[in-house]
Amino acid sequence: MCDHQATLDAIRSGPVNAVVADAPKDPQERANHLKAFGYFADAADVGVCLLSPDLTLPQAFTNPDVARLVRDLQTRQTKTFAAGIDSTLADLKESVTAPPTSIAAHTHALVLLYENPRTPEADEVGGRWIRDAQSHRAGLLAAETAIVLANYLRLLGYDARGHTVSNSDVDLGRLAAAAGLATLEDGRLLHPYIGDRFGLAAVTTTFVLAPDKPLVPRPAQPKSAFGPAWWFGTASAKTAATAVPFAKRRFVDGAHPFETLKRVDTPTTYIDEARVARVPKRADMFARAQFGDMGKKVQDGAKGGQYIRRAAPSMAQRRALAAFSLLQDGAIATEKARLDPQEAADLIKATSYWLGADAVGLSRCPDWVWYSHDARGELIDPPHDHAINMIIDQGRETMEGSSGDDWIAVAQSMRAYLRFSLLGGVIARQIRNLGYEAKAHTVMDGEVLQPPLLLLSGLGEVSRIGEVILNPFLGPRLKSGTITTDLPLAHDKPIDFGLQRFCESCNKCARECPSGAITAGPKLMFNGYEIWKSDSQKCATYRITTSGGAMCGRCMKTCPWNLEGLFKERPFRWAAMTVPKLAPALARLDDAVDNGTLNPVKKWWWDLEIEEDGGYRPTRNPPNQRALQKDLDLKYEDQTLAVYPAPLAPPPAPYPFPMDREAGITAYRALITPEEYKARLARGDESAVHRYEAASDSPVIQVEIIRAERSAEHVMIYEFAPVEGGLLPEWSAGAHLDIVVAPEFMRQYSMCGDPADRTKYQIAVLREADGRGGSQLLHRIFSVRRRVFISRPINHFPLDPGATRSILMAGGIGITPMVAMAHELHAQGQPFELHYSGRSRASMALLDEIAGSPWADAVQLHISDEGRRADLNALLPRYQLGWHLYTCGGASYMASVLQAAGCAGYPEDACHSEYFSVPEQPDYVNHAFALKLTRSGKLLSVPAERSATDVLRENGVAIDVKCSDGICGVCKCGLVSGEVEHRDFVLSKAQRETSVILCQSRAAQEGGVVEVDL
Repeated sequence: MCDHQATLDAIRSGPVNAVVADAPKDPQERANHLKAFGYFADAADVGVCLLSPDLTLPQAFTNPDVARLVRDLQTRQTKTFAAGIDSTLADLKESVTAPPTSIAAHTHALVLLYENPRTPEADEVGGRWIRDAQSHRAGLLAAETAIVLANYLRLLGYDARGHTVSNSDVDLGRLAAAAGLATLEDGRLLHPYIGDRFGLAAVTTTFVLAPDKPLVPRPAQPKSAFGPAWWFGTASAKTAATAVPFAKRRFVDGAHPFETLKRVDTPTTYIDEARVARVPKRADMFARAQFGDMGKKVQDGAKGGQYIRRAAPSMAQRRALAAFSLLQDGAIATEKARLDPQEAADLIKATSYWLGADAVGLSRCPDWVWYSHDARGELIDPPHDHAINMIIDQGRETMEGSSGDDWIAVAQSMRAYLRFSLLGGVIARQIRNLGYEAKAHTVMDGEVLQPPLLLLSGLGEVSRIGEVILNPFLGPRLKSGTITTDLPLAHDKPIDFGLQRFCESCNKCARECPSGAITAGPKLMFNGYEIWKSDSQKCATYRITTSGGAMCGRCMKTCPWNLEGLFKERPFRWAAMTVPKLAPALARLDDAVDNGTLNPVKKWWWDLEIEEDGGYRPTRNPPNQRALQKDLDLKYEDQTLAVYPAPLAPPPAPYPFPMDREAGITAYRALITPEEYKARLARGDESAVHRYEAASDSPVIQVEIIRAERSAEHVMIYEFAPVEGGLLPEWSAGAHLDIVVAPEFMRQYSMCGDPADRTKYQIAVLREADGRGGSQLLHRIFSVRRRVFISRPINHFPLDPGATRSILMAGGIGITPMVAMAHELHAQGQPFELHYSGRSRASMALLDEIAGSPWADAVQLHISDEGRRADLNALLPRYQLGWHLYTCGGASYMASVLQAAGCAGYPEDACHSEYFSVPEQPDYVNHAFALKLTRSGKLLSVPAERSATDVLRENGVAIDVKCSDGICGVCKCGLVSGEVEHRDFVLSKAQRETSVILCQSRAAQEGGVVEVDL
């Protein structure tokens, strides 16, 4: 547990949002809100007190392990597609290296008390690892929540710091007493109901809260506090009988009676193990969203983890989750312990349940549960053959107050993901300490498909919801995580609790799904699995872009097995599991008693949404608050669903690959039932088997940063070398690279090195404060030894080989392609001159490289603050036949250069330009128009609010798109006919006669028809 404790301690402070949230001002409402957040995170008790000087320590104590973890945080690079992971880790790196700050301005403290279960027995099965670790356990869990809540308050614009048992500026015991959580009696700090079975953490803050009063000692408490209401549970969720967790159960058995379930040899749904299709990690829908495969709107919703950032509670949780991703794997002890498989299984289960897992199952980990390729596009050779699978409850009380797709939905997911990341990481580290390999596979970075592992380990059955495995005691309200290992383990068997029969009789989840993604039809075969296959594209699109909430779990909320009402009663659970004929009646009864509706008493969160300035304010749109659609008669034949089986999966490389929804719809219609699938196999017909074939050629190259140096104000030079050594592909001056800064940030940067040097590529990047975020993120995360993916060089700005003289005109960062042009022209012995304009020497990149070049005498610097601003009309010589002019820089600079060139007689075809950003546009009015495709004869309608490229991709027509601004030229297409309003900054007047840039240009008239060569 030490590494995870140190990681939390390392991030207990951090930057405060400059924009203060528009949150409630009433101190009591604020206190109630933060207490509820603590209870949502499983705190046993939460209190508030004023932070008086006597509650602070004369000298803060620190965790000595933090320094080592900080080094890891600064140097390690994750291998994941997790949305926003790079910016989150950059935030963490900056905060852990920031100078220490004081809590002198903090006025209030929120104190968290976490309860331990009973003390393990000396001879308890599986108890050897957890003896004498109670205080560390409770302290660790309390620290997790303190760090999350401190980050939450900082996101709201208030300074806050977490204080833990291993790193604190305050006296936690005295705080607990002041906040009314405990009293000091006979030298022991005691909680009135828990005794001393607890650990503490706290948050100090400038956020004003209503304080609680201290408790009087236990002997002075009224007898009613421990009377019938306590014994029978009429005033609280806990009772005297249930006060001590695991009081009457062994840790190894878990809190739920899993021993009562029916075990079977194989899962209740068919898996064609020999033919399961392994697909790449790149096929994950949220990865596809980030890369833009599902369109710009979805990509914008995923950019930087926006669907998580939109709600402050989930973003607060994500910070710790990102930090834990660095601990999923690690070094292995040199000496290997010897454990019997059953002993190892007992130790792992007992420890996992003791830590707080809700369900644990052990299984084999066959090759077919692994992705085929990892996030880098590298082939995965499955390293482990055993799996430890855990289920974490998302929180029943909070889900009862939620619609399932409102502003707390994403935090419910993050709560469970964070808890597994902590518990799974601790178990994996313990196994590595024994000398065995072990990796925790979390939502941030996982290389196995968890649903089949949950089936194999007896943690649930396939449900109508689709990829969601339903547990008989938690229903679908869960998140899972897996630890893979080579430690030999005794395995659990799959379970059968009658869910297949029940789901066949109930389609409530499909009826209530706001995106219409869940099928009302039968189970079908997909990639070798029998499953009620949902439309994952619809589901992901809604979860990322919904305007009335953040993410969605409405299927979980409304499922009769959610255990909020009907099925929490044993008789009804028994009936659903053992009497199949009752399933339709039970499903109707679930509707009749309004299970799945909102319980406003349980709502504790604030409906705040992030705005463009980074501040959290009341939501712009009404929160999703839905009644049950009892009158909706959903029919399978009326649904239009799409699936993307292995043959439609993207290549493994981290690069955009647009989804073809028409092909997905066709693929869904081609799915067949397990019975038909087996019958075909028996006849030797494998036409329905889904297989994945990875593309042989990758569109990207993996390189390593070998140089990252400041070149000018806000400009960095980066050099890349091939990871595998050797030479990089050939390139010519004017070329650029597509650089995958992050999955959602693919940016184009001009190459500025010498084309003759293929041992490395070089770019110079200006950090644009008002840009779209790509250059800012690049500056934060690109450092020496980082591996990145780049395209092969692409050239839309080449030198004219027939030029008799070349005039190179660079403004600001526009110098980058000009340096490469100068190298190439000098090597060819061609005459040229380079004019480089800038505000000041300090702002001008590559001056040292230019000064040290063999062609430096061909360069003239025009520096404004030295009185040498370029007079373009005087500077440019009169045009002579064969001369060519090239310009790159800011829009106004290039407009001036081209105007001066026109005055000097340069024809349009002798002038070449490259834009880095979109120049100021006229006030265009978008009209709907039609796009005719010559090759297929299709006529596609392009609405006023959509681009031609959007419509083409939605209709399965492959077309490359990068900038979407009309400046890169990638989406250029042949123009056959039609009057076009050209809105690009690529094509010359002559080129516009035969070509069109489809991401921006449209028909000139409303209702016009533009015919293109597609």
